[in-house]
Amino acid sequence: TLFHGEINASIIRSADQKPKGLIIITRDITDRKQADIALKEREIKLKELNATKDKFFSIIAHDLKSPFNGIIGISNLMKEESKKLDLHTIHQYANMINTSAVQTYRLLENLLNWARIQQGKITFTPTNILLNQLVNDVINLLHESAYQKKIHIIDNIPSNLKVKIDEGMIETILRNLISNAIKFTQVGGRIEIQAIMINSGVEISVSDNGVGISEENIQRLFNIDTNYTIPGTEREKGTGLGLILCKEFAEKHNGKITVESTIGKGSKFTISLPSCSSEFIDMETHKVMNNN
Repeated sequence: TLFHGEINASIIRSADQKPKGLIIITRDITDRKQADIALKEREIKLKELNATKDKFFSIIAHDLKSPFNGIIGISNLMKEESKKLDLHTIHQYANMINTSAVQTYRLLENLLNWARIQQGKITFTPTNILLNQLVNDVINLLHESAYQKKIHIIDNIPSNLKVKIDEGMIETILRNLISNAIKFTQVGGRIEIQAIMINSGVEISVSDNGVGISEENIQRLFNIDTNYTIPGTEREKGTGLGLILCKEFAEKHNGKITVESTIGKGSKFTISLPSCSSEFIDMETHKVMNNN
């Protein structure tokens, strides 16, 4: 039986101080050691919970409040000057309200998902879906943001790639990664989305030719303690929460998220899902095709 022990040894000496032997006492301190380990684990958990709480209140106090102030301000302006405004100006104001409202809704959705993760209330329910359809839905959702910056999104997802995933989680990952790529890509830039099969799983990547991320800041992206966030190329705001969600949702699939980036050249985020049961299917017969 293995156990944690504390050993004390004393030399037995004769009258002339010559060593004659040893007295060795061994004491089982397994309970004490396990209590020490449990205490350290609780300290780490408490630190994480405090960081989570601080982040939560920071988002509510600033990031969630700020866009509402914008919406209220513009809508008040429209209300007070509606009779004087021409259609073009009204259209501009409506676009500003819509953009702010959509961004606020996405932030709130991320915030609620994140809170549910912390409470252990997120259920993992994988189903078989065509990945291309999911990606198209996300691209359509973010079309207006890309259009405003004249960013070209290239969808290289095979139309017949079927994967077994939690659709809501992967939709959240894709929405955050593509949204970030739009945010950190200059006007007229390019974003490419790809997927390849790896054994029985799949790797999904979102690449851009945007501003890039330094190696130092890459290490801070997925750590809630650092509260890392910077504005986009058009001063778009963020909370740093989206990538943390991506990491946690990837891990729910026994996967991971990795980043390759070069300052001034762009970034590539890859989600590796090693056991999501991916396969190619014949779109006419819906039978599984030979992967080779």
